[in-house]
Amino acid sequence: MAADFLLFTLARIENLMHQVTLDPRTRSGRIITNSSYVPRSEIDAALEVFHDAVTSGLAVCPLIKLEDMGSRFRIYTTCSMTIDGYLLKHGIPVRPKGGGIIEVVDRQTLRFTEMLMYWATTIDPIDILISQELTGILGMMQTGNGRILGNLHEAPMLARDRIEELLDELADAEFTGVLELGEPNMDVLGVPVERDHLGIALVGGTNLAAAALEYGIDIKTDSISGLTDLSEMQPIEDLI
Repeated sequence: MAADFLLFTLARIENLMHQVTLDPRTRSGRIITNSSYVPRSEIDAALEVFHDAVTSGLAVCPLIKLEDMGSRFRIYTTCSMTIDGYLLKHGIPVRPKGGGIIEVVDRQTLRFTEMLMYWATTIDPIDILISQELTGILGMMQTGNGRILGNLHEAPMLARDRIEELLDELADAEFTGVLELGEPNMDVLGVPVERDHLGIALVGGTNLAAAALEYGIDIKTDSISGLTDLSEMQPIEDLI
């Protein structure tokens, strides 16, 4: 039974990746999102922290969706798995490897200090790391030094040129968050990749929520929670 659960976690992620229909040229389609829940009394403070995190380069995309649920709000933010889904849509067999904590010094990413592999846990690694309060995101935002959430993905090394082209297409539509595109058979931020592959380190989409938690906001987050149509989202600046 445990093996089934381990398989199900990665299979769920890959199932969502296959459903991404993002078209960066028209800025339309479905993307993978995270969900955060914030009490009504704290929504303004939460959005301010989210905005500061976005401007510090800690978001995959500056678009969010805000849903009024009565006593609390649900905030949808872009999950970095959306980038995987876009690459997959264009024939790149990219595969999520693991999520972890990345050390940042002088606003430069140095290495993963903690990592949980997606195939080795029944719970999303980022959710675990947030719950253990291992991040130092506010410190990174304020001083350039800290610990942020990130994840690592692998793809065939022969696809590197095509991957660069696709990442440029995404960047033109404000889908960023690539921390490092590795060279074939080379470590990425201190983590080895499979032979004849390259690694792609991406910023964690839940850095925004983790920053709010560090700030003292009562926020609950569900990573990789589902799909959202891009037409339902708007720039976070419009909600401040």
